[in-house]
Amino acid sequence: MPLYRMLNPQTDKEEDVLCSIAEMEVLKEDGWKIIFTPSRIISGRDYSGQGGGHGTSDGWKDRLREIKSSHPGSTIDV
Repeated sequence: MPLYRMLNPQTDKEEDVLCSIAEMEVLKEDGWKIIFTPSRIISGRDYSGQGGGHGTSDGWKDRLREIKSSHPGSTIDV
C-alpha cells in the first residue's frame, strides 16, 4: 500500500498515512489534504552524477572506466 503525507484536519499536523487509494479518497472527503513533497528516491546520497555519487559501487565505476577507455572522446565522468 502507498504511503501518503497528509494534513490531519482535526490537529492541523502532517501525518504519514499508509492506506489504499480508496481509503485515501475517503480521508480526502473527510477533510484530509495530501501534501506533495519532492521525491526522496536518492535520499541519503551526497549527490548523483554521471559517474554516480557517494553510493556508487567500485564495480560500476570500473565498468564506466572500461567504456570510457574504449571510446575516445567519451564524456563519461568517473
